[in-house]
Amino acid sequence: MMQRFDKMPGFDKARELGQAGTEGMMKSVAAVSKTAQTLGIEWSDFAKQSYEQGMAAAQKLAQATSPQTALEIQTEFLKASYERLVVQAKVTGELYSGLAKEMTQPFAALVPKAPAV
Repeated sequence: MMQRFDKMPGFDKARELGQAGTEGMMKSVAAVSKTAQTLGIEWSDFAKQSYEQGMAAAQKLAQATSPQTALEIQTEFLKASYERLVVQAKVTGELYSGLAKEMTQPFAALVPKAPAV
């Protein structure tokens, strides 16, 4: 005679693990969505600032009266652009780092802790 699944030993534990895994996956997907939205806003703002600063530098270049002045304007623009990019890269890295932590957090309880060696 066949035994019903819900009466089998370990079935409840397997069902709980499956349910916890599904809930964890949903939390992870929500974290990815939230981070992707934040990244989109961050990079959109960065692009807008870059465009505005590029246009301002181009206007200054158009008014430059000597090659030395033009070179100084370009140097100033490139330095500021590089600094903005470094800051933006740091923000992006922090967002991805936070995403990795947030995505793995729901599954931490499902993984048994390794014994101390």
